[in-house]
Amino acid sequence: MSSAAPAENVDPLAFRRTMGLFATGVTVLATDTPKGIVAMTANAISSVSLVPPLVLACVDHQARFAAYLADGLSYTINFLRDDQEVLSRYFAGGWRDLPAPEFRFEPWSGAPRLVGALGAVRCEMRRVSEGGDHWIVVGRVVALHEGVAPWNPLLFYAGRYRRLAPATPTAPPERWGSDGVALYHDTWDAQEQPPVSETREPPE
Repeated sequence: MSSAAPAENVDPLAFRRTMGLFATGVTVLATDTPKGIVAMTANAISSVSLVPPLVLACVDHQARFAAYLADGLSYTINFLRDDQEVLSRYFAGGWRDLPAPEFRFEPWSGAPRLVGALGAVRCEMRRVSEGGDHWIVVGRVVALHEGVAPWNPLLFYAGRYRRLAPATPTAPPERWGSDGVALYHDTWDAQEQPPVSETREPPE
């Protein structure tokens, strides 16, 4: 049986553990500064709008990246492959007393792009909002980059790095049309649902 706690009594560790049940990809945010490239690992990333194309990222107040947040900042969000876990650990600051892993950024019209990433978007920062102990950064996407196959993303779930299981061979998928793909079709309305007596039991 599930339990609920008042918001003021939510334990931070329990909250983190519960939110960890939501699987995400892993990215590296990067920007060019007078002191060189500054990069950080982030998995609190989301697309916000298609028109205009907007994405958000959450940046810890204590992160070095936070010192450079300013309107118009040019930065990239680089999606990591499943063989780039070491880069995630490195840019998360968890690399202690070890040689830096091999990686390379290349210039991308004013922002550094991580070579070998699964994909990347270049953004110009539009808005920063307070979000507790993080900044919520909204950027407008101004350029796209798709890497080469295989397209195997690095995942993060329940506090651990994960990888997709090999897919069962199927017919090649059709390319997305101009109408895109949505995760929902219409707003759910309880009033439009059939009475309980009319619902069917699932087959045995």
